[in-house]
Amino acid sequence: MAWRLHGRRPLCTSGRCRARAPVHAAGEVRSPWADTHRQDWRPAGSLDRLHAMRVRKRRLAAGGAGAAVAGALAWLVRTRSALVRAVLIRVAMVLEDVVRVGQIVVLRLFRRSAEPLLIPFVGHGSPQRVGLGARAVLGRHEARARTLPVPDGGELAPVRAAEQAPARRSRRSVLRTSVARFLTVEVADAAVTVRTPGAVVTTRSDRDGYVDVVVDDPGLPPGWHDIELTVGDGPTVHTPVLVVSPDVRLGLVSDVDDTILETGLTRGLEFLRITLLTEVPDRAPLPGAAALYRALVCRSGEAGLPVFYLSTSPWNLHEVLQEFIALRGFPFGPLLLTDWGPGRGNLFRIGAREHKLGLIRRILAEHPEMELLLIGDTGQLDPEIYAAAAREHPGRIRAIYVRRTGVLNPGRNAAVDALAAETTAGGVPMLAVDDSVEIARHAASLGLLDVAQVEEVRRETHPNGAARMPWPVDVVRPRHRVARSLGDRVRRPGRR
Repeated sequence: MAWRLHGRRPLCTSGRCRARAPVHAAGEVRSPWADTHRQDWRPAGSLDRLHAMRVRKRRLAAGGAGAAVAGALAWLVRTRSALVRAVLIRVAMVLEDVVRVGQIVVLRLFRRSAEPLLIPFVGHGSPQRVGLGARAVLGRHEARARTLPVPDGGELAPVRAAEQAPARRSRRSVLRTSVARFLTVEVADAAVTVRTPGAVVTTRSDRDGYVDVVVDDPGLPPGWHDIELTVGDGPTVHTPVLVVSPDVRLGLVSDVDDTILETGLTRGLEFLRITLLTEVPDRAPLPGAAALYRALVCRSGEAGLPVFYLSTSPWNLHEVLQEFIALRGFPFGPLLLTDWGPGRGNLFRIGAREHKLGLIRRILAEHPEMELLLIGDTGQLDPEIYAAAAREHPGRIRAIYVRRTGVLNPGRNAAVDALAAETTAGGVPMLAVDDSVEIARHAASLGLLDVAQVEEVRRETHPNGAARMPWPVDVVRPRHRVARSLGDRVRRPGRR
């Protein structure tokens, strides 16, 4: 096809285009635009190609605009997420304050006398510095929190004698008591005085009633001590404080939920049933866990090792968990829990990783000569948290043990096994186990307990001589198809 220019527009000189173009004098073939702009000068087929190109350009332009809008929205979400979260936390805090005011109004309407009381928590520290905690709440004088007795005997983690179990109560009464623990009326900005032999410190409670005070140079030698706490002009309560000697070279850090106590934390409604409808004497410990912990920390004729219990459970359950530890024969030690509710940069509560890893860092910083033995479970993030602690503090973590929970999850078990192999290759022994006997055997191979104590752990884990599953199968609710088929084949001892 031949083209030539006519003015500024191309002109086709082929026979087909000549037939379509008007003919003027002297046989001159002129451009169709010389007379009209409505005639088509393009060759056949070019219109479809040009139209397709224009449609493609429009689509590309529209796609580019959409991508730009999406990118702008993503940037807005990233930059504004902190602000939105802060607003949500602030709104939740306001709602919490409204509920608190409503509780106070109800108390006054029903003429219920109430005064600030302190609920003490077990403290811990070193001869140079100790940390103490408590919570200021409104309550009646006769409902004052029980004073925690101070262990004696010179042991760092003694096994306390359990108090007499209370009489059996109806499920309704148990539910009322359990719910009442979470309906406390906190006293904000209450003046609290802490008295030690070497110092007297006055501080104030925060908006949720919590008191978290650090006393420098308390004048306390290593061991357990009785410390006085007073709120305003109110009554004085006593709480035990553990002072760890700089000569102690090893300590035990243990999770609580599904590690020493079956709580069903990863099983939704089962967790609510156990927390709200089950009394402390009816709560089941992990088989052999108490004997294992006694073998690890209690040494005949020695002070033994300190034990710290970590949990994301709320401080409202502090007294319940302490009662359980005493009732089931676990070594006594500080319980480090969390606050459930808005505030402190969180909408509900601090995350498990931030809470537990932060406390492990704090313990290691307070006791620079002490290594830690870590025990947890696979239900939450304990394997990942403990492995991160081993990487952050080389030479400070002696060993890591994680119990497999009752949820049959092959993918999770494989991931934990891979993490354990990686951590072990890095120089810190890490083992995923099914029962306390496996931990005792491995700990004995590391010299952490006597070989003779393994048999004691075995007897408490398998009292009838036969191995049993560490979890009751009837509370397992596997979702995976393979897990369901496995769960259907497993039966509890005595069931057919």
